[in-house]
Amino acid sequence: MNLRIWAMAAVAVLFGSIAHGQGRDEVRSYFFGNSLVHHLSEEDDFTNVPHWLNEMAQSAGKSFAVDGQWGFMRNFAESLPPSPNWGFDGVRSAKTSRRADFAQIGYDSVIITPANFIQYQKPDVPYDGDNPTNESPLGAMLTVFDWVAEQSPKSRMFVYEGWAEMGGITGGFPPSKRGLRRYHRFNTSDYHDWYEGLISTLANTRPNHDVQLIPVATVLSQLLGEDGLLEGLPAEAFYTDDAPHGTPSLYFLAAMVTYAALYNEQPPEGYRPPTTLHPDIVDKYAEIAGFIWSQMPQKQALDRALEVAPTAVAEQTEAAPDLPERLPVALPPSGLRPEGVPVLGMGLNGISDWSTQHPFLNHAKTARGWVGHKEGQWGAVSTEELRAGGYLDENGWPVRVPAGVLALESVMFTDQPEAAKHLAGSYVLTYQGKGDLKLTGRARRARYSEGRVEFTYSPGEGLVGMQLTEIDASDPIRDIQVIHADHLEMYEAGAIFNPAWIAKVEDARSVRFMDWMMTNGSPVISWEDRPRMSDASWTQWGVPIEVMIRLANQIGADPWFTLPHMADDAYIRAFAEQVKAGLDPRLKAHVEFSNEVWNQIFPQARWARDNATELWGESDTGWMQFYGMRAAQVMDIWSGVFGDEAEARLVRVVSTHTGWPGLEEDILRAPLAFLQLGKFPQDSFDAYAVTGYFGYELGTDEWAGRMTQWLNQSEEIAAKAGEAQGLRRVALREFVKKTRFEAAIAPVTLALQEGSLRELTEEIFPYQAGVARKARLRLIMYEGGTHVTGHGPQVNDERLTDFLTEFNYSPEMAKLYELLLAGWVQAGGTMFNAFVDVAPATKWGSWGALRHLDDQNPRWDMLMAFNAASPGEWEQRDPKAFNNGITRIAGSGNQRLQGTAYPDLLIAGAGNDTLVSSGGDDIMHGGAGRDRALLPGAPEDYSFETRDGRLIAAGPQGTIRMAGIEELIFEGAAGRSLQTAGL
Repeated sequence: MNLRIWAMAAVAVLFGSIAHGQGRDEVRSYFFGNSLVHHLSEEDDFTNVPHWLNEMAQSAGKSFAVDGQWGFMRNFAESLPPSPNWGFDGVRSAKTSRRADFAQIGYDSVIITPANFIQYQKPDVPYDGDNPTNESPLGAMLTVFDWVAEQSPKSRMFVYEGWAEMGGITGGFPPSKRGLRRYHRFNTSDYHDWYEGLISTLANTRPNHDVQLIPVATVLSQLLGEDGLLEGLPAEAFYTDDAPHGTPSLYFLAAMVTYAALYNEQPPEGYRPPTTLHPDIVDKYAEIAGFIWSQMPQKQALDRALEVAPTAVAEQTEAAPDLPERLPVALPPSGLRPEGVPVLGMGLNGISDWSTQHPFLNHAKTARGWVGHKEGQWGAVSTEELRAGGYLDENGWPVRVPAGVLALESVMFTDQPEAAKHLAGSYVLTYQGKGDLKLTGRARRARYSEGRVEFTYSPGEGLVGMQLTEIDASDPIRDIQVIHADHLEMYEAGAIFNPAWIAKVEDARSVRFMDWMMTNGSPVISWEDRPRMSDASWTQWGVPIEVMIRLANQIGADPWFTLPHMADDAYIRAFAEQVKAGLDPRLKAHVEFSNEVWNQIFPQARWARDNATELWGESDTGWMQFYGMRAAQVMDIWSGVFGDEAEARLVRVVSTHTGWPGLEEDILRAPLAFLQLGKFPQDSFDAYAVTGYFGYELGTDEWAGRMTQWLNQSEEIAAKAGEAQGLRRVALREFVKKTRFEAAIAPVTLALQEGSLRELTEEIFPYQAGVARKARLRLIMYEGGTHVTGHGPQVNDERLTDFLTEFNYSPEMAKLYELLLAGWVQAGGTMFNAFVDVAPATKWGSWGALRHLDDQNPRWDMLMAFNAASPGEWEQRDPKAFNNGITRIAGSGNQRLQGTAYPDLLIAGAGNDTLVSSGGDDIMHGGAGRDRALLPGAPEDYSFETRDGRLIAAGPQGTIRMAGIEELIFEGAAGRSLQTAGL
C-alpha cells in the first residue's frame, strides 16, 4: 500500500551525497611498485607514498603497515611469489615474521603500478621488443592478480595510476607553461583513458577480482592544471626531471589520493602537513582533501547510486505489500528566525567532556574531574576520593599527587564527531603554578613553555587529556584555561560563551537550566554549596548562577531555574535576590522546584517520600503532597523577594507526571499540604508544566519483534535495489549501508502517527489543558519531543540504535514534530520546551535537536519554523524583550564597530579602531593598534576597575568589559577622554 501521510508541497532530499565512505581503521598493503611510488633520492625518506600514508593514518588514529618491491609488471608476473625489498623509517612492515608467506601475512590490499611509458598502445597489445611469450600489460597483470586471489582471497586489488612520462609530451625539463598545461591535459585524457580501458577489461575478464583504480595521475593533474587548486605553481615545485620523478610535495599529494582509496574515506581533516612541503599545500590542505575524495571512483559510483536510491528502493518495496512506500516530505526552509515574540523554549544539555554543546570559550570548564592513574589501571582513584583525601583544593585543582599514583588527569573533547569542524584548529592552554603538565590523546604538535601550551586538535574518537605527574606543593598548577586560538581576543575581553553555540540558542524564548544546575539528585543544601565561577570545571557542581543570568541577558531569553530539592530557605532567598538584582527587567524568570519529583528513578522523589512519611506517616500520595507543599513554599519565598515586581518578572512553575491522570490532584490541591500552608498549593503558581514526549514504544521489548521484521525487510530491499543497479562487493556494501533503513522509515512513521503521538495530542494534552484551566494556570511544557530510543535489552541492539538515530533526524521525524507542535497549540498549550539543544546521538537517545554545532537536520528546521511562525498570544510581551546583541569581528584597517542597545561582542583587528557602545553589557577588544571606545554618558557616570587583565566599566546602561583599548571617549562629554592606562 502507499502511505500518503502528507501532501507533497515540496520534495525533501532523503539521501544526499555521502561526506565520507565506510572508512577502514587498519590497512596492510603490498605494493608491486616503481619510482612513482617509492623514489630513491637525496630526500628519499619523503619521496615515497608509504611515508605519507603512515603520517596521515597516525593522525587519524588508524593503523598502517606496508611491504613492497620495485620492478615492471613482466618482472612481477615472472618472479612470483613476490620478494619484498622496501623499508621505511617509522613505518611498520606487515610481515612480522621472516618465515611468513604471502597468504599468512594477510594483506588487505595489493597495488600494482604499471610503468608510465607504455600507454601508447592498448593494454592487451604485447610489449614491444624482446618478448618471446607475447606478454602484454593486461596478461602480466592478470597473472599477478590471479595469484593474489588464490593466495590471499580477501585482499582488495588496486591499479596505481602513476603520472605519465613527461619528456615525450613537453619536449624537455623544465617544461614551458604551455608544455606543462599540455602534460596535465594528457594525464586527464588519453593517458587516463588507457587506465579506464584496463580496469574495464579486468572487470569483464575477472569480475570477481573487483579491481579498482587509484587515479593518482588524473587527480594530481586536476589539482595542478587549469582551474585546479594548485594551478600556476612551477613544475619544479613538484617534478625533478622528465621521467618524471618528484619532490616530497608530489609524493605527498599522491599519498593523499592513495589514502582515500585504501582507507575508503577522505584524507584526515585534522592532519596538518609539515611546513617542509609547498606552502600552498599546507594552506589549502583541507580543500585539497575534499576535492580528492570527491574524485575517487568508489565515491562517485556510490553517489550516482544514492542519487536514485529512493526510487530504486521504492521499486523493490512494491514487492513487499505489507510495507508502505516512503514518499517525499514537505519541509520548511532552513534558517528561519522570529520577527516578533519567539515561542520555543529550549532545555540546555548537561555540561560534560563528552557533550557536543561546547557553550563556553574556556573548554577547561567542561573538562572531567581529575582522577588518578595507577600502574595498569586508568582512573584508579576517583575525583571523590581525591577530594576526600585532600588532594584537591576548594576549587577542584590538584595540590599533590597521592603515593602510588603515577599521574593525575582531567580529560576534555571526548569522542567528538568528526563533522564538528568548528572544533578543529589551534588551541592555547594557560595556567598558573608549577609542575609537570603534559597533554595526551588527540592533542597534536604540543609546544610547551612556562605557563603555556600551544597545540592542535581535530575532532574524532578519543579525547584530550591534561596530565600531571609532578606538582609543586608551594605553587601547584591551577587556573587552567583552554581556548581556541580564534577566540583568544574574545576571552581576553571577558566573553564567556562560544559564539557558534550562541548563534544556535539566541532566538529561544526561554532556556531551561535543569541539566546545567545538575538538579537531579543535587546535594546542594546551603548557599555555600553553590557552584562558583572559580571552580576548576563546571561538570562537578554545575554552572554558577552568574553565568546563567549572564546568558539570559546576552541572548534575551527568559531563564528557567530548577532549584535543588534539599536547598534551605536561605539558599532559595539568596538565589532569588541575585536573580532580581542581575536579570534584565525585560525578562521573566521561570522558577521550578527541582525536577520530576514524581519520578522514582531520581533521588528527589525518594527524598520527598521520606519527608512526607516523617511529617504525615505512611501514605500512597504523601510524596506528591509534600512536593506540592515544598514547591509552593519555594514560590512564596521568590514572591516575597520580588514583592510588587513578582507578577511582572516571575513565572512560578509546578509540574506533574503527564501520563498519570489524577496525580496532579495530589500536587495542586493536596489536603495535607493545605493544612500546612493554609491554602491550596496551586495558588502559589502561575504555570502548570507537562512533558510532550512520543515514540517510547519503539524501543521496548514488546515491539522488538516488529522492529526486527521491518529492519530485516528493509535491508533485503536495499540489497536488491543495489544489485538492480549493477553494484557489487564494496560498492554494494556501501550502498546497502547507506540505504538499509530506507524502507523501514514509512511503517515506523505511520505506527507513531497512529500510536503514541495521536494519544499524546488527542487525549493527554487535552486532559492536561483541562487541569490547567480548572486550576487557573497556564499550560506550559518543561520537556518534549522524541523519546525514540532503546530501552532495557534493546539499548544494546546496535542495528536498532543505528536505525532509531537515523529516524530521529529524518524528514519524517520533522513532520511528526509538526503534528506534535500543532496538537500542543490546539490543546491550549503555550510555550513548547524542546529537550535538548545540542547533544550527541547515542544508544541512550537522540535528545539533541542538533547533534553538534555544525549539524543541519530537518527536525531542527521544523523547531525553528515553529519558533518563527507560531503565535505567542498567551501573554503580552514586548518583542524587544527578546532582542539580543550582535557579534562583530573586524579585519585589518581603521574601522568603526557600532554596537546596539543590547549586549554586543565587538572585536577589532589590526588598526586604529573605534568601538561604539550603545548600551548593554558589551564586550570589546581593540586588537593591535591604538583603539578607542565610545561609551554612553560621561566619565563621572562610570566606576572603573581592572580585573584579570581587562578593564571593567560599570555604567548606567550596562557593564562594559574591555581589552586592547587605549582611550575612552564619551557620547555625553564631547572633547573629554580618559587614557585606560591610568584607570
